[in-house]
Formats: sequence, C-alpha cells, structure tokens
Amino acid sequence: MNDTFAIIYAEHGSPLLGSLIERRSVSALPLAGRFRTIDVLLSNIAHSGIRNVGVITQKNYQSLIEHIGSGHAWGLSGKAGGVTLLPPYDLDGSVGKYHGVSDALFAKRDYINKRRERYALVLGTDMVYREDYTRMLERHMESDADITLLYTRTAGASKGDDSPVHMTYLRIDDQGWVTGFDYESMEAEDNATALGAVLMRKDLLVRLVEDACAEGHYNFTTDLLEPALAQYKVAAVEHEGYAGRITTVKSYFDLTRDMLDPKVRQDLFYDHGSVYTRVMDAPPVRFAGGCEVADSVFGNGCDVRGRVVGSVVFRGVSVAAGADVENCVVMQDSTVGEGAHLRNVIVDKDVVIGAGARIVGTPDAPAVIRKGSIIEGEQ
Repeated sequence: MNDTFAIIYAEHGSPLLGSLIERRSVSALPLAGRFRTIDVLLSNIAHSGIRNVGVITQKNYQSLIEHIGSGHAWGLSGKAGGVTLLPPYDLDGSVGKYHGVSDALFAKRDYINKRRERYALVLGTDMVYREDYTRMLERHMESDADITLLYTRTAGASKGDDSPVHMTYLRIDDQGWVTGFDYESMEAEDNATALGAVLMRKDLLVRLVEDACAEGHYNFTTDLLEPALAQYKVAAVEHEGYAGRITTVKSYFDLTRDMLDPKVRQDLFYDHGSVYTRVMDAPPVRFAGGCEVADSVFGNGCDVRGRVVGSVVFRGVSVAAGADVENCVVMQDSTVGEGAHLRNVIVDKDVVIGAGARIVGTPDAPAVIRKGSIIEGEQ
C-alpha cells in the first residue's frame, strides 16, 4: 500500500468511560497486560505496508504521545515515512474540542493535502481488531468504488447494544455495495457493524470534508458518508475474526477480559503478525510459593504471592500474600495489600489497595479505582 497513507483520529473517548479517560484518551487505554489499544491499530498499519501515518490528538494526549514517540516500535520512523503527531489546534491557532471527525480532518487538511499518496485511510480508535488493509484497497480498485468501508458481523463489536453510545450498522446488498446506514440493532445475529475504517481518494476526502464543514456538519457518518451514497459508489469489506469496541466502563471490562480467551489472544496477537508496542524492560513474573493463579494474563515484572483468578494483570503489579483477586483488571505498578479482597474491579495505574481492603463490583457494573488512588484497608 505504498500509495496509501493513514490518518487516525485519536479521539478522547466516550464520556461513559468515566475516570478511565480522565488522564488519557481511549487509544491509550491498557490492553492485555502489556499493550495499549492503539498498538493494535498501528500494528495493522505496519503489517499492511503503510508507511505514513498522521495521528490527530484531541484531549489528554500526553500519555499517547509519549507512548508512540518516533514510531520506531512499529517500524514507522524511517526517513521516507513515519508517524506524524497532529496536536489539537485549528488553523487559526485556537484551541478547543473538535466537533467530530470531519472537523478534525478539516483542521488538519494541510497535512492531508501535503501527502503524496493517492489514497487516504481514515481510522477511529475505539475498536480493537486485526486487519490487513490491503484487502480494502484490493476491493476498492477491483470494484472501481469511490469509498470502501470495513465492517464485521462478529458478536464482540456488537456487545452492549443497549449502550447509550450508538453503533453504526451497514445495509449491504448482494453485490457488496452499501445501500444505507442504521443506528439501531435490528437483527443481532446479522448485524453488519462498521469498524471505523474508511478508504477513499485523498482529493475526494478533502472535498467531502470541506463541503460538510462549510454547512456546519461534522459527523463523519451521518453528515459525510451517508449523504455520499446518493452520488458515490460505496463498497464494503467484511472483517473476519475478533472485534471489540470500547465505549463504556463495562465494554472496556468485557474486552479486557476477552483477552483470557486463548482463541481471542491467538487471533489478536499471533495469526496476523505480531502486535508491537513500546519496549519496557522488566524481569519475568515472579510467582511465589503458596500463591494461587488460574485463567489469568500477567505482564512482566509482577510479583504474585496471593490468589489471582480470571484476571488481567499489567506490568509491575504486586499482589501480597493472602490477597484475593478474581475477575479483575489491575493496571501497571499497582499494589494489592495482604488480605485484600477484590471482585469485578478495574484498578487503574499506580493504585495502592491497603491490607484487608474489600472492593466488590459486578460483571455488569465493575468498580473502578482511579489512577493513583490509595485505598485504606481495615485497621
């Protein structure tokens, strides 16, 4: 895909993610013990042969910028191409929140216009999936399409259809052309859920974005793609394999715990090439004598002395003797004290859970402990 560049809209994320995005964007959320969600997207891009990527940031993006750095971890730091970080300021120098994807693309149209590639691949960051984007380009060229969209029929992307955050569903005819959009799930077994990946010619993208924004319309789907159906040919490519979406605390909890499924891990991290991330040197996990561990994933540098079952535990976490952690997500460098009892909890980074503390959530409403919190236990 030497004639294609990617532009990622690293939006802040749904407000329903609460404190999980208080100090980071959704694209920087931890994943599977040692990754960030954007690692999967950047790895897809690298394995697809795309060498130029623009990342539009919006809010709480410092963590994301530090993580991506020069793009070296993904092979995107060469002289002939690489990652360009695009901070959230408009053309007139003002600073504010983008009204939508179209508004963000409009603000960064100078970057888009300077790209020499013919095709632009626009990507959102609230979906986690593996894909070779050359499939989209092949379909685009073979069918002489103007716009090509990626979609999935897998259950993971449609989890939480009762969520206040609406999904986008495609109506697709027998020839694979998109005929319309829906925003409410009708038949859950056959939903064609859009994955937020859109391919088109660069000049067409700029024209559609400028026309939409000139009318004060900023929603990329309802104000740009949907009206385009009347004038342009829009093709669809089906994604095969796992796909999950992060829009609420529950959806993040579910997606993170999906990593406990060997089939999901195989699909995300092995079948489609490696998922790359920023290298952080750490020793192997230490499982002390007397600990109990089952059905869990651990990042490097953990020290486990207590009980951990059905949980995802990130780098550098300490679980003291007598601690009982089940169905939880414990992020980097947190400490679970002796005798602490955790059930259905998301423990953010750098948290200290005191000895004897008891925190219990439910699978549908997991408890969330804010980053850097200190939870005192029983005295």
